[in-house]
Amino acid sequence: MTPETATLDDGTVIGSIGAYVQETTLAELLPPEMQRQVDYNVLSAIQPALAETWNKSIFVLDSVKKMVVGLISVKNINGPITIAQVAGETATYGLDVYLGFLALLSISLGVLNLLPIPVLDGGHLLYYAIEAVIRRPVPERIQAWGLQLGLLMISGLMILAMYNDVNRLL
Repeated sequence: MTPETATLDDGTVIGSIGAYVQETTLAELLPPEMQRQVDYNVLSAIQPALAETWNKSIFVLDSVKKMVVGLISVKNINGPITIAQVAGETATYGLDVYLGFLALLSISLGVLNLLPIPVLDGGHLLYYAIEAVIRRPVPERIQAWGLQLGLLMISGLMILAMYNDVNRLL
């Protein structure tokens, strides 16, 4: 296709193929027969909420596993800049989509916090499990080494997330 000449309001002449971005809402993207409205009262919402939380938790763990084995790129690790951008974008689609994003973010942080990394809560649970098996406290030297290793891992992950954010902006 050969671009045609188009003149902008300020007099600038550009090439144009007639393509443009059209703003649509999420409801407009799906035909009516694919849309559904589900309403729950407080008590009946507990079971679906628990099921959805479980499914999202498995999704997060599966994604971490795929990153470790190399099936998903570490470029998918996002920092605060990308998270803020996505939060702003999801807010334009409506409160339900925005709250769904916040729920996924919260579940992701909760699941990651339970990983057996010594700095995190999951690391403390790991130490408690080891103490239950060996019937004595984990030596302080090993705990200190684990703390340093965990801090290094979390710091590295934060640096990678910030690097990915800055790299996306450039």
